[in-house]
Amino acid sequence: MATLQIRDMPDPLHQLLQLRARRHHRSLSQQALNDLQQACGGDPRERRLQALAGLQALARQENLAPFDPPPEELIRQDRSR
Repeated sequence: MATLQIRDMPDPLHQLLQLRARRHHRSLSQQALNDLQQACGGDPRERRLQALAGLQALARQENLAPFDPPPEELIRQDRSR
């Protein structure tokens, strides 16, 4: 796992990060990682789930058959090969 060190962080930014960490009951590192992840588009798993939900809603709207088999099952089958 990679490590990131931030030098010369302005005091107001550091204080803001500490405040946010306290509010969310996180360490400073956890809060920084969370904020970076959100700035970069959020959790990839959550984005995939949202995309899948959007595709399913579109399929329902267009009266198309739901995913059969579901994508999760296709992935499991592919991994077991």
